[in-house]
Amino acid sequence: MGYVLSILMNALRTWLLTKLWDSFFTRRFNGKQFWAYWLLWTAIITVVLNVLPNDYDYSNIIRFLIEIAHEYAMNLMLYRSRWDRRLFVVITGYACFFSISVLPEKAWLLYSGMTRTEYVYNKPLYTAFIFLRGLCLVAFVILVRHFHTPPQENGKPRAWIPASTLFPLCTLFVLYRVFNAEGAAGENDAWTFCLLVMCAVDMVALFLLDQLESTAQMREALAVAHQRAEVQSANVKALGNSYKAQRKMTHEFRGYLFALSDMLANGDTEAAQSYLDELKVRQTERILLVNTHNPIIDAILNQKGYAAREQDIDLHFEINDLSEVAIPSVDLTVVMSNLLDNAIEACEKLEKQQRRMTVKAIYNKSDNPPTLFFSVKNASKPVKIFGDHIPTTKPEPELHGFGLPNVMDILHKYDVFYLMDYKDGSFLFCLEWADAANEKAVAAAQK
Repeated sequence: MGYVLSILMNALRTWLLTKLWDSFFTRRFNGKQFWAYWLLWTAIITVVLNVLPNDYDYSNIIRFLIEIAHEYAMNLMLYRSRWDRRLFVVITGYACFFSISVLPEKAWLLYSGMTRTEYVYNKPLYTAFIFLRGLCLVAFVILVRHFHTPPQENGKPRAWIPASTLFPLCTLFVLYRVFNAEGAAGENDAWTFCLLVMCAVDMVALFLLDQLESTAQMREALAVAHQRAEVQSANVKALGNSYKAQRKMTHEFRGYLFALSDMLANGDTEAAQSYLDELKVRQTERILLVNTHNPIIDAILNQKGYAAREQDIDLHFEINDLSEVAIPSVDLTVVMSNLLDNAIEACEKLEKQQRRMTVKAIYNKSDNPPTLFFSVKNASKPVKIFGDHIPTTKPEPELHGFGLPNVMDILHKYDVFYLMDYKDGSFLFCLEWADAANEKAVAAAQK
């Protein structure tokens, strides 16, 4: 009878675990395949805890670790999730389940004054409390499922989520003390009260997990939006300055022409030559570092080009006519601006004689569809690349490090081919962006 009840309770527990996890994760499998794996894990846990010989109980911390390891492995096989969420939910769920199972029994013993031996040997009462614990667990899972739905798995792991496992770990320590304080009534009462408090804390943590993560995502989204707004504002300002300088130059150029015309009309060629030499000395700085015939790209490249020059960066451009580029300007601006900003920032960390950048922007109209090749190669200190991610070294990292993720989001959105590499003191980021907006126009022109 004892083994039958144990098997039933283990089956109920693992079934309730899946219902709890369904509120936080998405399943790897559907239908019969999922339940086949569930049945396998239920059998494994039942065998390990009830059939294999063991001489440990819950006064031994090893039992906690074994059961948590089993549930974590089960979750890993059945569900998809980031590791930080998985760790927190598995440990917190285990602590809640265990606390809910223990508290009704402890409350009854305190109320009735029975010893644990009397309680265990009272078979009807003991069996009734087994089913009561099951009902309490069912009520807890129903409550969690009422407030939670599986979220979209996005973003990188968050340090505060695994750090929050400190609370359920404290609960497990209290449980350990409860099972070790069986002989001392006063001490047992105190640890039981602590268990009640910690169980409540764990439940609140589970309920607030998604809300806290949503708040963190919103904060990051606001930071991203602020960064994009700054980029757009800087580019618009740079474009306005370029046109303002061009208008000024056009106005002055008319005056230069009139002066030269008068000198030549009067036959004063020496004065005209001297005047031209003086103009060459005064016009030492070009208004535009590059002219791609695309005003948006010109604004970006010239703004960042002058910023690089101010930092004594040896800058080289390789460009062609980009007037026909029809890639959405907002997304193109974010990609180019962030890559150039990152390159300038990397160069600033080096000695002046080591600072160098090469920027290429080549539009290949002969491709089908036409493609924009853009690359930034810059001198840099060693960097570690983890997939699409380079960890930020700035203070308050949760509010920084959005430049490259912004770039990646856009490149993935348009299925752009890209390469990111560090070698021999240089960092390279290059991409080939299909200009699908121009595909039909080019095809029509070829016909």
